Amino acid sequence: MDQKLIFAKTPIGDEAVRQSTRVVQRNLRMVLVQVDGKLTVAELGMKIGDPRLVEGALSELEESGYIAPTLEAVSVWQESKLRVERLKASAASGISSFGAKSGVPGDSRLETSAASNFSTFGKPVLPAGRRNGDTAEPEPDPIADSVRRSPVTIVLGGLIAVLLIAASVLLFFPYNRFKPGVEEELGKIWQTSVRVGDVRLKLLPQPGLLLSDVRIGERGESAIEQVRVYSLVSLLGSGVHTLPRVELAGARIAADHLAGLPLLGIERGRSSAQILIREAIVDRLSIVAGPLVLGELNGEIKFFGNGQFEKAALQTVDRTLRIEVLPSRQGPVLTIEGLGWRPTDESALTFDSLQAQGLLQKGKLTIQSFDSRVLGGVLRGNWLLDWSKGLVMAGDATLERLDCRKVAAVFAPSLALEGDLMGPLRLRGAGSNWQTMWANTEAALDAVVVRGVLHGVDLGEAARRGHGSLVRAGSTKFDRLGVRVTIDPRQVVGRDLAMNAGMFTAAGQFVATRERQVDSNLLVTMQTSVSSLTLPIRVSGTLPNLQAASVR
Repeated sequence: MDQKLIFAKTPIGDEAVRQSTRVVQRNLRMVLVQVDGKLTVAELGMKIGDPRLVEGALSELEESGYIAPTLEAVSVWQESKLRVERLKASAASGISSFGAKSGVPGDSRLETSAASNFSTFGKPVLPAGRRNGDTAEPEPDPIADSVRRSPVTIVLGGLIAVLLIAASVLLFFPYNRFKPGVEEELGKIWQTSVRVGDVRLKLLPQPGLLLSDVRIGERGESAIEQVRVYSLVSLLGSGVHTLPRVELAGARIAADHLAGLPLLGIERGRSSAQILIREAIVDRLSIVAGPLVLGELNGEIKFFGNGQFEKAALQTVDRTLRIEVLPSRQGPVLTIEGLGWRPTDESALTFDSLQAQGLLQKGKLTIQSFDSRVLGGVLRGNWLLDWSKGLVMAGDATLERLDCRKVAAVFAPSLALEGDLMGPLRLRGAGSNWQTMWANTEAALDAVVVRGVLHGVDLGEAARRGHGSLVRAGSTKFDRLGVRVTIDPRQVVGRDLAMNAGMFTAAGQFVATRERQVDSNLLVTMQTSVSSLTLPIRVSGTLPNLQAASVR
């Protein structure tokens, strides 16, 4: 509201101040009393001490006709004066017809009638009628009679009545009688049984048909909280119905149901659907693959004119993962893009960027190729996830210059290793859920670490001290470290270890348990310009505290 605006009382507002029964709300009456045609909105707010209350009260008073901006208020008062003058003339004429004197300024009956009619501002001003024993009949109002007899008024009244009846029919019509037909059509689309909890009309924010608690599958494996269908006119008549827009909210869909959708390219069933959708808006979609849940996703789904699926564009709420879905004969083809995406909320692994191509089929997801920047380096490969019987995964990848510190922070926090990690990686795992699957994972990595540092043990110092010496802590720098690492649920085994640090080399193997116990046997060689010294050294301890000792 304009803070410089000045309001004044209208005649009805002026009378409302005198009659406490007209405005009974305390806040409205308090503001109405303060309106004097001089104070601005801002000044009224400062005077009363609550600008928000003042603005709300002024708006309500203005809407009810108690106040008006100063210019409009002047015109209202002038119009009221003219009404009073016409009333006086009419009243005087009526009095003279009964033998009374007309036009007498001090006539109390005239003043009382005028005041009474003047106080009903906004209502028709009626001439003096029967009052205090008068036998005069009220004068007919030709304008009101003509309005009542007008054909336009009759037509408008009829139209309003028809609209009210139509609105009542739409609102109170038993739409649930359409449930069997709706369930049948949805069953044709999903190629499985579908049950609908409720069907009713929803007027806001846009008129449409609302389906609630939609269950898909024999056991209701998939569920949709709400399906809103717009353009009710499209459902009228017989034959194929084309819906321009459908909205799905709060959907939890099994991946197997998506993979088996005829719309996504699988061979159609015998019975074709009678409802074609042009566009579907998705809000809070979760995709369930066995024990895994990917959500919440928002986006839109496009269809061709014949109802065939064109494409879907989905993204997570935080927009860190985008998925485009295209149809194919084998199943939905997925194009995945990630930026700062974490596989789960509890995961410590974050993909700085991710690009992948995949294929969704019943019971499994095949990531045919992926290219990602993660843990300070590049990870490329393929991955298979199968949830048809428990949860099984398999993958092959190539590591390129991953930061060993970041890798250790995620997978082995007690290992203090620096350098760039490279090499081929093979993964296999199975479990009842995501956590147990990774806990039971078996992996093989032909690792190469360049320009690194192994903290916790100083192999060079142990070699220099000779037989019987014991070295605790320290660090070992190296130019290149190669080792074949095998990981299973019980331990990590490193074979064919070869470390090169210029004049210093080491070769051997190690074993590390899940309890961080390390036992390693190495053959360390120290070369100088005149001699070469080779000693067997054993490294043992609990990560990150290790010790090295030369043995005979």
